[in-house]
Amino acid sequence: MPRPSWVSTTASALGAELARIGLTVPTDRLEDLLTDRVAAVAEQMRITERTARQYFDHDTLRTLARELALSVKEEAPGADLLTLPRTIAMPLPTLGATFAALVEVAALAGADKDPDAPATAMAMISTLGVLTRDHDGDLPTVRVPEPLLMRAARLIENAADLVHHGCALPPDVAEDVRPHLQKALRDDAARLRALIPDTGRRSGAGLWAVPDDPR
Repeated sequence: MPRPSWVSTTASALGAELARIGLTVPTDRLEDLLTDRVAAVAEQMRITERTARQYFDHDTLRTLARELALSVKEEAPGADLLTLPRTIAMPLPTLGATFAALVEVAALAGADKDPDAPATAMAMISTLGVLTRDHDGDLPTVRVPEPLLMRAARLIENAADLVHHGCALPPDVAEDVRPHLQKALRDDAARLRALIPDTGRRSGAGLWAVPDDPR
């Protein structure tokens, strides 16, 4: 069995750092990111890429993870979604479609052997279930936190990208379903995005803060 490459091993370490602050990013995207960063360091310092890799130690990966978290700060990475203000009225049809989409995300990630994404998707399903149970207003809407919608939309969009790029499908899904599955996931993510207020007017640190580094 071939030994894991430096890129794959380091991407896994970076993924673990991201998981500590509540983010899940597909491994292939982290590998692409690291490849680009190493190349940039090598060019800037006029050294080989092999030499540049030594600068990507544990502290650098932790810093990079927080940099990525800040780029999606509106998702409130690391925060307990159940404690955030429930500012968005989510229609029941969208809620049901999101449940179904997140189940597909978990199944696709399992088929693609991504160890973190299924747990993330199932945790989000559980959170939506609790929010629905706790809802005390008039149906047909359920109040949910805005960061939950943003996290769910990104997770579903990532799954649609995986399908588009030819990831393994679950055993009970035929290959000719791939284009329909991709479209369904993108449509589900678009429904969530449509519920999120325009963020173009936001400035400064945004509504949500990245938590202190949990050393």
